[in-house]
Amino acid sequence: MFNETEYDAFEKEMRQTYPKIFSQPFGGFAVGPGWWPIVKSLCGNIQHHIDWKAKQGHVVPQVTVDQIKEKFGGLRFYYEGGDDAIDGMVSMAESWASHACETCGNPGKTYSGGWVRTLCEQHEQERQQKKETV
Repeated sequence: MFNETEYDAFEKEMRQTYPKIFSQPFGGFAVGPGWWPIVKSLCGNIQHHIDWKAKQGHVVPQVTVDQIKEKFGGLRFYYEGGDDAIDGMVSMAESWASHACETCGNPGKTYSGGWVRTLCEQHEQERQQKKETV
């Protein structure tokens, strides 16, 4: 799905760009590279909202990530902190991912047949071909 060098670079970028969000130990990014832009956008929006509210004199508890993973073909973003606006951002990102290929980010849909995945037609065909050779 992706190589370790790409993953390591993405994880390093996220930890450096959003040190407050990733200040606690978490399980890494257990999603494919097609969803990385969704996670990146979500984290940027979350931190911007928290910082903007602070400038307005309102305290929004800092979001810290517990886990980011794929489950039943969907993005799961588990966290602590935030407010109703951040809850909405997370719901929107999870919904966005349910229509994007986890491998490449192109439009996708959820396929079952073993592990439930959200993939584009091309990556679903590749998955089916791999299953046939096993």
